[in-house]
Amino acid sequence: MKDELPLPGWREQLIASTTARFPGARLEHVTVLMLLLLALVLRCWGLPNIPYTHDEISALVRVDHATLGLAIEKGVENVDTHPPGTHAFLWAWTQLFGFGDGVVKLPFILMSVLAIFFHYRFTHALAGSAVALTITALLCCLQYTVMYGQIARPYAMGFFSTALLADQLVRFIGHGRVRNAAGFAIAAVLSAYTHHFALLLATLMVVTGFMLLEKPQRKTYSIASGLAALAYVPNLSLFFAQLGWKGLDEWLTAPGPGWVLDYTWWIAHCSAPMAGLLLLLIGLSIYLRVAKGRASTPSWMVAIAWGLLPLAVGYGYSVWRAPVLQYSVLLFSFPFLLLGLLSGLRYLAPLHGTITAGLLSIVGVATLIVDRQHFALFGVSKYEDIVRGTLEAEEEGLLAVVDLPPEVMTFYRKLWCINPSQAPHINLRTLPPNALDSLLARTEAKGIFYGQTTHAEAENVAKVQARFPFLIRRKDRMEGQTFVFRARPVADRIEDDELKALRTPQAIGNEQWHIDTAVRLASDSSNAPFLSVTYWDLQGLEYGALFERDLDSLEHMANDVIEIRADVERASPATDLRIIAELRDGDSTHFYRAGELRRLPEPSGRNALQVAVKLADLPRHGAGLTLRTYLYNPSKERAWIGALSVHVRQGNPVLYGAFDPIRGPWQYR
Repeated sequence: MKDELPLPGWREQLIASTTARFPGARLEHVTVLMLLLLALVLRCWGLPNIPYTHDEISALVRVDHATLGLAIEKGVENVDTHPPGTHAFLWAWTQLFGFGDGVVKLPFILMSVLAIFFHYRFTHALAGSAVALTITALLCCLQYTVMYGQIARPYAMGFFSTALLADQLVRFIGHGRVRNAAGFAIAAVLSAYTHHFALLLATLMVVTGFMLLEKPQRKTYSIASGLAALAYVPNLSLFFAQLGWKGLDEWLTAPGPGWVLDYTWWIAHCSAPMAGLLLLLIGLSIYLRVAKGRASTPSWMVAIAWGLLPLAVGYGYSVWRAPVLQYSVLLFSFPFLLLGLLSGLRYLAPLHGTITAGLLSIVGVATLIVDRQHFALFGVSKYEDIVRGTLEAEEEGLLAVVDLPPEVMTFYRKLWCINPSQAPHINLRTLPPNALDSLLARTEAKGIFYGQTTHAEAENVAKVQARFPFLIRRKDRMEGQTFVFRARPVADRIEDDELKALRTPQAIGNEQWHIDTAVRLASDSSNAPFLSVTYWDLQGLEYGALFERDLDSLEHMANDVIEIRADVERASPATDLRIIAELRDGDSTHFYRAGELRRLPEPSGRNALQVAVKLADLPRHGAGLTLRTYLYNPSKERAWIGALSVHVRQGNPVLYGAFDPIRGPWQYR
């Protein structure tokens, strides 16, 4: 580490680099301008129709107040885990320009592009032309920076403020000008009010800055730092209150041993060519550093303090206190991590830096479009499809059932000026657990539109299809789906599930369903006097049927849904019959879920008892585990079973496509 501290000559180079507002030679100027134009095009692609994410809708609902004070009181205090800076900006911006998608996103897109320019200037000053061009190319075309540059939340703003802070800090170190000290102080305040990880990074930057300054500069620097700290004092009470909430453990899990590897694979677009190119550049950087014997700038100090420490702090806090670590919170420190990995490229000629930047841009854009399918995925919205589906359902005379946050439905109905009498729908999110069962039992509709998000019950689609068997439309979206089912046969029916195992009392079907020898058979001819129907009668029995099979042998894709169904007749009103699904590894249970017989208006009638296993939510998608499913009748009351079946429904390959690899072909668009 000693060799990485500022060495003789590095300051002179920094001063020379920061003398010009736009450093570099003419070819480099052209390259940077083209890269910035590429960054702008990638982030503006789809404007003004880039749909909102849930995070954005949540914020916009909370800024919709008459005054800024109310927006902070009702939208941040005791509600949000972020500082109030972005919320205040959104309130002011929407007061001026409204809530249209393109209008709200535009300033964040521009901040994202400006941040890349400031990162270029900072990196050029500290590590030279080739490193600056290489990192600029990556920041322009990686999904990491493109996606968060399109989201109207603290990420783009924090990315901008921390980039401005780095740029102004290195210029103050080079020249000691008061205006640069004022610039980094303003940037530090913006960072602190934008995001807690931006605050952490800004603090690390300020502390590290003292180590790089010459003695005459420290007085001005101390005054500027003190003023920045003083400006943050009004937010301290909110900061400590939010710190007391610990983290996001209600919906975020602590990072596991493979978290960093998943993070780096996602940065590389989950693409072997992109990952290979990045590894090649990192290897070349290491080789050049070793070959030259020592570094000539404090780039490793910056990379460790600014790039690695936020990751280490976030990981440690998430493991030992409460989960907070997400890819988004490391966006601010990511460019400085790149600086540490690629700083050895400073020994390349500027022309080689231009060629490297061009190659990275080509591979980056290609994998962004092909491997990540970013624009196809990010250009459509589960929420818009669901709300639009309720309008189409009204036109087609269908029952509309949705499962989504009620504030999202309210937001879009207001944004799209949908009258209260238009597009009637039933939102399961606001109803008790048995609402869908009761609704399906009572409805006389000829078909149903159903839209869901990832928080919906895994069995809902199977329950709807049990009542409306014919699927005619399906759309898969990130974190959601929509379906249209009909009660009667149609010509263009979609078959998106496959029957894997069936067993009936007539001994028809797959023998992998094991029926206990104690189960009696019962016959019923009440509905057809000349045709007697046979059932399994579970009265007096706690268990009655078992299916057990290695999950890998079911020939499923990673995001498929395993659906198990028991057709039940003549169930006693007192029965608490359940169907259980387990995923096991030997004696260890990794997954357990029960489907219960809901209390319907006529419990003695025909019901479909169902349970589903959503493989997308399981570690490694359940690979290597054994599926074990069985009937459980703890009350031992009467229940007749007409059939048992196991289906595999084709999963949504883009369900978690924003952060995971695309899991197969995207068929239902």
